[in-house]
Amino acid sequence: MSYEHQSLPDPPAEDLDIEFKAGIGCYLGLILAGVTTIAGIIAGSSTVVLLVTAPSTVKGALLLALVFGDRLHGLPEQIGRSRTRRLACYVPAVAFAAVLLSPPVTHLEYTARLGVVTVAFALLTAAAAAGIARMARNRYVDAITGDEPSATWTWRRTGFGSGERIVPAITALWVVVGLLSGLAWDWFFGLKIAFYGCAPLLFYWFDWAGTWDDHASTGWNLPTIRAHETGLVLERWYAKKHVPWEAIADVRLTSDELVLERRWVDIRCDRSMIDDPEAVRDGIERARGRSDRFTPAADRPTISEPSD
Repeated sequence: MSYEHQSLPDPPAEDLDIEFKAGIGCYLGLILAGVTTIAGIIAGSSTVVLLVTAPSTVKGALLLALVFGDRLHGLPEQIGRSRTRRLACYVPAVAFAAVLLSPPVTHLEYTARLGVVTVAFALLTAAAAAGIARMARNRYVDAITGDEPSATWTWRRTGFGSGERIVPAITALWVVVGLLSGLAWDWFFGLKIAFYGCAPLLFYWFDWAGTWDDHASTGWNLPTIRAHETGLVLERWYAKKHVPWEAIADVRLTSDELVLERRWVDIRCDRSMIDDPEAVRDGIERARGRSDRFTPAADRPTISEPSD
């Protein structure tokens, strides 16, 4: 079940900002340029004509979006509201990639020029779609969380998803890959790869350079979490994610962690990175109390008392 936009208020329709106008203009321009370029290759147009037409198409779409983009007010919030709509942004990129599979079916003549152009536009359109989807979700989150947060704290992940677990696992895998490469191909090459994995593992095992997360002890570039009326906002420097209260089953404050339980993956926060854990817990409680108009009281889970 998706909790992403259930029981949430409709976001206000706002005019497009200059960043989103430019993004949507480039996105639409790449789609039009890709269609016209691929059609031109199939029709036998010269490379010179295609090199002139494609950039002009992108520039034209960009200018149109900058001039008339305000007519699409509210578009980012509507796209960002649904994961399905954000994934739909990738459909043109998938369609371009599908052209590579079409020659055996449509009896088109496959050429190196067609393959290069198709791959290029598929990658460029996918990159533009990723930017549009991310900007749309960020603007949707901003639109439904206009109230002042009841609590804000630094999120240093604990548990399996933390760097303290992932980095040793990756380096150990690096050692295994090196040893397997030595057995399969060349011992010198394999041992060299394994060495690059052994070195950080030794530093970790003997604590020669502290823990893996020492660089994060000052809170540098760490994400934050805010408790709003409609739910939690997980904010990184590049993206925001909204988690409505109905997706939070329980909130526990232990001696080491602040745990926000979810159906699949819990949000675990290092308590040592939170200035006042009790105040944060109280702020979460107040925010959940204000969420009654979005989530029925009978369905809203309660917050457990902190354990000793």
